[in-house]
Amino acid sequence: MRKVLLILGVGSALLAATALVVTQTSSGQNVLLKRLIAARLLDAPLVWEDPDVLRVFVCGSASPLGVSDRAQSCIVVAAGSTFFIVDTGAGSTRNLLRAQVPMQSLTGVLFTHFHSDHISALGDTNLASWVAGRTTPLNVYGPRGVVRVVDGFNEAYALDRTYRTMHHGSELLPPEIGAMQPQLIVSGKVVEVGEFKITPFSVDHGPVEPAVGYRFDYRGRSVVISGDTNAVQSTAVASRDADLLLHDALSRPLVDAMKDAVTSVGNVRMAQVIDDILDYHADTDSLIEVAREAGVTMLALYHLVPAPANTIVKSIFGRGLPADVRIVDDGTVFNLAANTDAIEVVQIF
Repeated sequence: MRKVLLILGVGSALLAATALVVTQTSSGQNVLLKRLIAARLLDAPLVWEDPDVLRVFVCGSASPLGVSDRAQSCIVVAAGSTFFIVDTGAGSTRNLLRAQVPMQSLTGVLFTHFHSDHISALGDTNLASWVAGRTTPLNVYGPRGVVRVVDGFNEAYALDRTYRTMHHGSELLPPEIGAMQPQLIVSGKVVEVGEFKITPFSVDHGPVEPAVGYRFDYRGRSVVISGDTNAVQSTAVASRDADLLLHDALSRPLVDAMKDAVTSVGNVRMAQVIDDILDYHADTDSLIEVAREAGVTMLALYHLVPAPANTIVKSIFGRGLPADVRIVDDGTVFNLAANTDAIEVVQIF
């Protein structure tokens, strides 16, 4: 028995000494660091460039209301070597890189409207794809106003682009690729890019006007992204027989509770801001009818007003909703295999 205990003691001491060498010495730390970096580079959560799967990745699920570590509005729609980003809310570029989305293949950014929580990361997104090796200027699609927004971002980042080209060289970062190109879209007018058919449609986010949603069709599969809007007929029409409808959603019980809380401490200004939010986002109670009328296979809620901070708040957000309605988080991915009816939902982080 003593011999066994002695062997165990020596073994434990050797393990402790090895751990000390690995974690507390420069050489050990360097070996560990190399392995961690290699594992990270090889550990891609998805095979993004699969032409037989239409992927929808939630790179931002939050709205500005409330306190959350989620990114703001951002949805990736991807298939094969083509992918689009719908809106670039704050924090979304971090999630794109975390998911190892092939930024060099970014085909275009599509804006639903020009509220700050939908456009603020455009500069970072453009920079990330330029550095990754995108070979053409980034097209940024949007309704009336897109030229002004894109020109503004180009001007704001003009010095940054100059510095980076001077530092890394024009062969690595060609200056003509760094500036973005605005592309005006018109509601109802189809845009075709490769095998994608993209149909913008008008929504109700007044006083924000114009505001649009987008329908994507690819190899027999379809996804609709509402953007910010009330529950309106135009969304139901655009979503007819779609596989997936991602819709902006507001929880009236949670928003009312927030308004009561700020009112109780005398914050009249914030109470008015919260009250104003109610009339231009879709209450969860109104969305079931939109999905039913459209005949969509799956309804998923994003741009959550407010984003649930824990499981209890998420349960409140989901009150009255059918069990098959998805309340998404950053990192939710919908996989729609081409020419099938299957929808796989996974959480990659």
